[in-house]
Amino acid sequence: MTSEVISIAAAKALGGLRLVSIAGVPSPWAEAAKGIFLVKRLAFARARQSSDDMPNALADWAGDSSIPVVAYEKERLRTGWAEILLLAERLAPEPALIPNDTAERALMFGLSHELCGEMGFGWCVRLLLIRDALSHSDTEGLPPQVGEYLAPRYGFSPAAVRVAEDRIVAVLDLLAARLMQNDYLMGKSLTALDIYWATFANLLAPLPEEEMRMSRTMRKAYTCTNDRLLAALTPRLREHQRHVYARYLELPVQL
Repeated sequence: MTSEVISIAAAKALGGLRLVSIAGVPSPWAEAAKGIFLVKRLAFARARQSSDDMPNALADWAGDSSIPVVAYEKERLRTGWAEILLLAERLAPEPALIPNDTAERALMFGLSHELCGEMGFGWCVRLLLIRDALSHSDTEGLPPQVGEYLAPRYGFSPAAVRVAEDRIVAVLDLLAARLMQNDYLMGKSLTALDIYWATFANLLAPLPEEEMRMSRTMRKAYTCTNDRLLAALTPRLREHQRHVYARYLELPVQL
């Protein structure tokens, strides 16, 4: 990975593998993509909006301003977690992060969806963050305008919020059960599912400041205070997050 961070315009003109993210924001979808590239030792350029870019540079290029955006040569842009993983697996088959066995592969993608997909863990945590921002209940958390921006992107509604907490707990219980008898979430070796868990766990229990620097507002928003969610976030789940970061991903995290 190059340490240089380039503009959207430069990324658009460049060849090779490029990852667009947002400065200072530990978006789990972007951090997971970066983690996959790191594990596979894929060289990639990091890009983000800069003063050299037009205000809508990313939307003009990708059709939307959501991140992450992954570009490879002149191929179509990729924004979904699964298509980014499949691209990385094609570019660097080893170490494999997708099981070879068809049933295990299907299970891993299903479990990964429960973390990364619509109404999965990450999505539902975002719904609770949007609720808090819009309610003005936390003056140190995300400001209302951020909630207003994110709400339509996540289908925010009272009905969605009502099920969000239950969905988060259900996913945490599912993953915790898998770690009770296994070293990794799919058994004895690392898969993409472990990287997704490590990065998405930051939505409830972010890495300490010395390992992942972010603004006070962002850290406050990402630090869970919900007793029910914290009870489901077992010590084994926390330990696994730490293990994956310490052994496979970058520390300190470069946002």
